[in-house]
Amino acid sequence: MVLTADDKLAIHEVISLHGHLCDATAYDRFDLVFTADLVVDTSDLGLAPVPHAGPSQERLDTYIGVAHSRGPGDTVALHVTNVLVVEDGDGARAWSKALALGRDGSVASYTYADRLVRTDLGWRIRHRKVSPRREPGVGIEPLII
Repeated sequence: MVLTADDKLAIHEVISLHGHLCDATAYDRFDLVFTADLVVDTSDLGLAPVPHAGPSQERLDTYIGVAHSRGPGDTVALHVTNVLVVEDGDGARAWSKALALGRDGSVASYTYADRLVRTDLGWRIRHRKVSPRREPGVGIEPLII
């Protein structure tokens, strides 16, 4: 698959939309960003995987439930920047930086490593790995093909 400029723009917008939905606590609209079989890896943050309730419940539904239970916490705003997109077989891979602004003025930095697929409804994230940025010079190097 060759990614067009329109594909890359659509992927940038999907990644950006996640932050807007989080800021609005509009978790029920995560289907605009993620696939139903979503896998989110937050092990680098020391968090256990989101439990999967089984075949009768989609993983995205479980993730939405976890987001509702946690709520926004102390995060005032979630910003995404530095998005890189490359083709990957039948889909795409993307790397981006996330900045979370806390109520107390603190800022946390993360790297998102995403695998995306084109669906009938547009591009969606199927797999996301979230890694903290806590020390200089240590981070995920994007795999630029």
